[in-house]
Amino acid sequence: MSVIKHGDQRVAVFIDTQNLYHSARNLYNAKVNFGAIMETVVGKRKLIRALAYVITTEAGDENQFFDALTKLGIETKTKDLQIFYGGAKKADWDVGLAVDAIRLAPKVDTIVLATGDGDFVPLVNFLKEHFGVQVEVISFGRSSSTKLREACEDFIDMCDHPEKFILGYRTKRPAKKTKAHSKKENVQEFSDEDFGIYGGEDSK
Repeated sequence: MSVIKHGDQRVAVFIDTQNLYHSARNLYNAKVNFGAIMETVVGKRKLIRALAYVITTEAGDENQFFDALTKLGIETKTKDLQIFYGGAKKADWDVGLAVDAIRLAPKVDTIVLATGDGDFVPLVNFLKEHFGVQVEVISFGRSSSTKLREACEDFIDMCDHPEKFILGYRTKRPAKKTKAHSKKENVQEFSDEDFGIYGGEDSK
């Protein structure tokens, strides 16, 4: 299916931060350039709203990461990590992201999901059928759901250009293991290098 992208399109971007973080770590042993993601998916279109969904760590050291996202025009929504008796951990934003996407759908022409999680397939189908919006997905193809790729109307595979979407890709060694992460067990830990700013060396 041909996808139309033009300057008058209103775009909303929803970033599954945890999914992208762990995919980049497992595939490349590196970190995501969020600035390059925004630059790519928005282009010359009109950004109405961009939201990133983040699980706060026990250390609570994400403030610099949040500030960097804000500079990129991305709002952050946070949720505390849940630790259950016995040490089991749970951390996901699936329902919250889906609700926000449905709520904003009537106000935009295109919704971009930055995730490779197949749990969002029903959301993609719902948005297309009930609101008629164009749904695009950007993620790492090697760790993305095939059904999600088929459901959306445009898929941008960040594995095609890791030098653009991975910070320090040219100096990083790929991780030995490339298995998909479990969102129920892994939680991201951020530092001041976990983001990309437009115009930076790694965003070229």
